[in-house]
Amino acid sequence: MNKRHIFTWILVACAATNTVSQNPVPDSLMKKALEHNKTLKVARESFQVALLEAGTGNAPPNPEVEFGYLFGNPADMGNRMDFSVSQQVDFPTTYIHRSRLRKIKTSRAELAYLATRQEVLLQAKQLWIEQIFLNRQEQLLSARLDQAERINEHQRQMVDAGESAQLAYNQSSIHLTTLQSEYAHVQSEIHRNQLAIREIAGGVVVEINASEFPLPAMIVADSLLADYSQSPELQLHIHMQELKAGQKSVIAAENLPKLSAGYYSETVLDQKFKGFQVGVTIPLWENSNRIKKAKSEVSFAEAETQRFTLLQQTELLQKLEQLESLKSRSEQLEETLAAGNSMELLTLAMESGEISLSEYYYASDFYFRSQQQLLEQ
Repeated sequence: MNKRHIFTWILVACAATNTVSQNPVPDSLMKKALEHNKTLKVARESFQVALLEAGTGNAPPNPEVEFGYLFGNPADMGNRMDFSVSQQVDFPTTYIHRSRLRKIKTSRAELAYLATRQEVLLQAKQLWIEQIFLNRQEQLLSARLDQAERINEHQRQMVDAGESAQLAYNQSSIHLTTLQSEYAHVQSEIHRNQLAIREIAGGVVVEINASEFPLPAMIVADSLLADYSQSPELQLHIHMQELKAGQKSVIAAENLPKLSAGYYSETVLDQKFKGFQVGVTIPLWENSNRIKKAKSEVSFAEAETQRFTLLQQTELLQKLEQLESLKSRSEQLEETLAAGNSMELLTLAMESGEISLSEYYYASDFYFRSQQQLLEQ
């Protein structure tokens, strides 16, 4: 994984728990992403659909009304008229379990939306940090280009005056062309990242001109792990486990006898029969395998939650270790570069003839590459 991405991930995680970020992500980018991001709009609609879906299926079936008119044969037997109204209901505990299952589904739908929202904000913050990196890289290459153009012009003047060979001028021209190519590549990356920022903001243009990274923060692994345990991703796995357990309870309740009751009347000539009828189903084989399947799904959900939790905790601890190592190396490199900033001395030494052009290129390139390495960390 790119080291800058590790830093981004930890920064975002800490920002979510309000432990860091004295240089917060610009409110404009976050606001635009929350208001206009297309993925979030779809997630909101999906959330509403899930809420409506969770509220269905807990009502009793529709009542059944039957009417029959039978012609007698022979005619003196008269005609017969039947009428009945009946209602079937599940065993009462079924509705209790379905109501609990509805609450789990509702909570899960909300978590799914929050997970999508968090992912969108994470992407926005990553793009913001990427833009800062590219801005700094552009500044660094711009300074190198200025020096390369200055040296190239100096070499041209020396060639024109007969004080230097054409080979030295060609060498400086090649160096200048190489830097121009690198600068053009950075400009292309800036454009690409700006398009990604525009997309995450739902088509709205958001300018990010900052060039300072967020300040480092004190990160406590235990606190970060505790906060992670409340993350939507992990909670979704836990809710899936609860959902499967709830479905198992509903299926078990549905396997209990179903009850039915109704009114029934029969009329033949002047004789009328009226009364009530009740019924009960006998659960034999209809749901025999559904319960076994539901139990297996509960076990699978429990194992998946444990696997996901361990995997994410391990990855988080690895990233924290990488971050600490990265911070240590970055601090050492930064101190070294701050103590050895000799670009102006190098330029003066080259122009005065104390060092050759090749020596200058080697020393300056090493210095700038070190700065680039620090920037990438």
